[in-house]
Amino acid sequence: MDVPFHSSGAISRAHYAIVRKVETAPSTQSADQHLFLEIKSVQEQLVYSKLTLGKCKELLLILLYCATTVSPGLLGKDAFEFAFLHAINLAEAGQKTEDKRIGYLFCSEIMPLDHELRLMLVNTLRKDLESNDVPRICLALDNLIGSPTEDVVPAVQSRLHDLLSHDYLHVKRRAILACRALSTHNAALVHRIHTVLLRRLKDPDESVVKAAMAVLGSNTPTDEAISVKTRNKLNEILVIEASSLNEVDPGMIIHLLTCLRSIGVADSNASRLLELIQRHSHTTTSNLLSRAVLLECFRTLTSLKSDLWMSTEDSYKISAIQCVRDFLMSQDPNDTYLFISCLECTDVASWAGTTPKCPAVLEAQEFGRIMDLLTSPDQLISKKALRVVNNVDPGILDVQMDLILQSLSTSNTVNPVILRRLMDIVFIRHGDDGERYAARVIELVGELDRLRTQPHLFKDVVEAVLLDTRISSIPTFLVDCSAHFVNMLVDSDQLLGPTSLVIATALSTEFSGKLSTPPGQMLLGLASRLRASPAIVQEPCLIAMLRVRADCDDVSSEVVETVTATRHSARKSVQTRCDQFLEVVDKKQILQEIVNQAISSSLPDFLTALQNCCALGGASRSSTSTSRASPRVSRPSSALKYAAYEAPVVTPRLRARRMSGSQRSVSSSRSDTLSDPHHLSTSPPMTPGRLALAVGLQDLHIQEDPDLLSSSRREHRKDAFGETRADLINFESPFQTEPFPALANQVPPEEEDAGSFEDLWNAFNTLCDLRGWCKVSMDTVIRRLQRLDRHRLQVISADVPPFVGELKIVIIPDERTTQPLQSSAVALRLREPEEDSCLWRLRCADPEVGARIHGILDT
Repeated sequence: MDVPFHSSGAISRAHYAIVRKVETAPSTQSADQHLFLEIKSVQEQLVYSKLTLGKCKELLLILLYCATTVSPGLLGKDAFEFAFLHAINLAEAGQKTEDKRIGYLFCSEIMPLDHELRLMLVNTLRKDLESNDVPRICLALDNLIGSPTEDVVPAVQSRLHDLLSHDYLHVKRRAILACRALSTHNAALVHRIHTVLLRRLKDPDESVVKAAMAVLGSNTPTDEAISVKTRNKLNEILVIEASSLNEVDPGMIIHLLTCLRSIGVADSNASRLLELIQRHSHTTTSNLLSRAVLLECFRTLTSLKSDLWMSTEDSYKISAIQCVRDFLMSQDPNDTYLFISCLECTDVASWAGTTPKCPAVLEAQEFGRIMDLLTSPDQLISKKALRVVNNVDPGILDVQMDLILQSLSTSNTVNPVILRRLMDIVFIRHGDDGERYAARVIELVGELDRLRTQPHLFKDVVEAVLLDTRISSIPTFLVDCSAHFVNMLVDSDQLLGPTSLVIATALSTEFSGKLSTPPGQMLLGLASRLRASPAIVQEPCLIAMLRVRADCDDVSSEVVETVTATRHSARKSVQTRCDQFLEVVDKKQILQEIVNQAISSSLPDFLTALQNCCALGGASRSSTSTSRASPRVSRPSSALKYAAYEAPVVTPRLRARRMSGSQRSVSSSRSDTLSDPHHLSTSPPMTPGRLALAVGLQDLHIQEDPDLLSSSRREHRKDAFGETRADLINFESPFQTEPFPALANQVPPEEEDAGSFEDLWNAFNTLCDLRGWCKVSMDTVIRRLQRLDRHRLQVISADVPPFVGELKIVIIPDERTTQPLQSSAVALRLREPEEDSCLWRLRCADPEVGARIHGILDT
C-alpha cells in the first residue's frame, strides 16, 4: 500500500494506519492480529465520556473495515455488540446526512436482524420517514431494504403507502423496494399496495417501473382476480414493447420478461417472444444487452407449453435455435455459453429431430461441435453441454463415462479435471434420484480404487458430492443421498473405501438424529470402520463419532474399547482425537453445548466449535463458561507449536516508578488481562510522531536500568487469542520510551498514566502558556525537537487520554542539567488538522525555555 494519507480516502490517520497494517501484513494471521487489537482499541475509546459524534463516526467506520476484513469465523457473533448503542445513537442524533448514514450502515451490516436493540431503531426510522428531508427519507428506506424486521412493519407501513406517490423518483423507487423487503414478514403488505404498483408501471421514470415489476414478479398474489389482472397488465406491456418500431430499452425488456417468467406469459404472446428473438439475434455481437435479452427470451420459453411453441415456430416457418446457431461456431466463449444456455432452455423435440413431426434443426457438424463441448475446459460450458446431451439421450453419458474409465486404466494418475467431469456426469445422469446417485458414486469410487494398487482418498470426489448434493432442485435429494451413505456405513457387510467412508462420516455428522437410522447404530457403524481405516480417514471418523455421541442416550462398551485399541497404534493426531472422545464420552451435556455453538450442522463447523470450546483441555469446565466466555474466539491448545510460557510475575509498584504515562497504561492493561481473561491489552498505535521517533532513535539519549530491562524482557503476556507469548511492548515496539522523573516526584506510583500528563499540564497553567500554528508536519516538529541539547523526549500516543486526538510530548532535561527539573520541563500538545501542518500548544514553568521551543516551532 503505497498511497499517501491525503490521497487514500481514509477518514482519519487511525483509519489509514490500520488499513496499511493489514495490507502490509506478512500473513493472514498477522493481519487478523492487527484487526483484533484495533477492535479492542476502538472498544476502549468508545467508553470515553466526551466522545463526539464525529469521533464516533470515525470509530464505527474503522469497526466496519475490521468486520469486513477479518477472517470468517474468527470473531464471535457478539464481538461488536459494544458498538451497537453508539451506532443507534449516531443514526438518531446525527445532524449531518453522512453521520446518520454511517449509523444506519453499521446497524444494517453488523447488527443481527433478531437483536433486541433493533427495537430502538424503530422510532428513529419512523421519524426519518416522516421528515421532509429527502436524504433522511432515503437513508431510512435503504435501512428497511437492507435489514427488514417484523417489529418495524406496524410503525412504517402507513407512511410507506404515502411515499409510493412521493414527488421524488428516488423516494418512490426505494419505497417500492422497501415494501418488497418487508413483505417477507407481512405478505399482506404488497397485497394492499397492488393497485398502486400497477399505476407505477406507467411512471415516466424507468427505474420506478423496473422496481414495480420486480415487486410484482417476486410476490404472486393469493387472490386469483388480482393475479389475473397483474398478468394481463404485464402481457399488455410486452405487446407494446415488442411491437414498438422505436428503440426499446433492453433493460426494460429484461425486467419485464423476468417478471412474466414467474407470473406467466399469455399464449398470444408466444409470437412476441419469437419476434424479440429474431430482432436481437441480428444485432452486432458486441451488444451485450441484446445477448441478455436473447437469453431471457429463451428462459421465458420454459413457462410456455411445448406444443404451443412448436406451432408458433411452424406458423412463422422459422426455429428459435436457427436464429442463434451462428453463436455455436464462434470461438468466443461468451458466444458458446449463450448458445448452449439457449439450447438448454428449449424443448429437445423442437430442434433435435427426436420426433418425426419436427426435423433436426442443426447439421451434423454442429452436433459434433456440441459433443466437443462435453470436454470443454470451461466447466460451466461443459456442464451445460452435459445437460443438453442428457436431455437428448442419457445413454450418451453412460458411454462417455465408460470411455473415461477405460482411459484411466492405462494411466497411473487420475487427473482432477477428469475426475470432476466424471462426477458431473454422475450428478446430471442421476440428479433426480438421491439414492441412485449415492449408489452410483460408491460404484464409481470402487472402480477407481480397483485401478490403483491400494485404496486412495479422492478429495475431489468428496468435495463434489458435498457440494453438488446441495444444488439439486429436488428437496429430498440430499436427505435420500445421505440416508443411503449412512445405511452403507451401518451395514458391516458392505465394503467402503476411504473416499466413500469420508463422505459417509461427513453426512452422518450433518444428519445425525434426522434420519431413520438411530444415532446409536451410526456410532457403532463408525466405530466398526475405525481400526481398519487408514490414518487420514480415522480423524474425521472420530470427529463424526463425537458429534453422533451428542445424540446417543447410551454408548456401547464396544465403541469405547475400539477407540481405546485404536489409540495404541494410531499416529499422534489420531491419538489426540481418541483422548478427546474418551474424555467426554460420558459427558453428553458438554457435547450438546458444542453442537449448539456450531454455526451449522456440517462437519467443518462442528470441528470449529469443538476447537473453540477447547473440548480437550476444558472438559472439566462447565458448559456455560465454555460456550459464553467472551466475544473473542480462542485458538485451540492443540494449535500451539510450542509449550506455553510461564505466567508473568506482576510487579506494578516497581514498574510504575519508572514508567511513563503511556507505558504504565499498557502495563496496567496487561495486569488486567491476567485477572480478567475477557480483556485484552493493546499496545499504543503507531502515529506519525512515533514513526519519527523510531526513525531518529539513534539521536535520543535513553538511559535504561539494566536490571529493569532484563526483568521487563522476561515478562510475558497473553496475545489476542489467549496464547501466552513474549511481551509485545519490549519486542515489537520500534523504540523504548523513558519515564520523566518530574511525574515520578509529583504523582504517586499508583496514579494512572492518563493523569500524569494532565497533572503536569495543569501545574504549568499559571506560568507560561503558548500556542501557535506550525507550517510543517508533526514528524518534522519531532525531528527538530530531537536536536535539542541535553534534553530527551517522552511521547504519549494521540489516542491515549487526556486530550484524545492530540500527540502529547514532554521535553525533559537529562541528568547533566544543573537546573531544577520542574523549572525546565516542557509539556507540548500537537494536533495535525491538514497534511504538512500542525497546531501546537505549549506550557512550561520557565518562559525562557518556552520562548526557545517557540522559536524552534516557528522556524
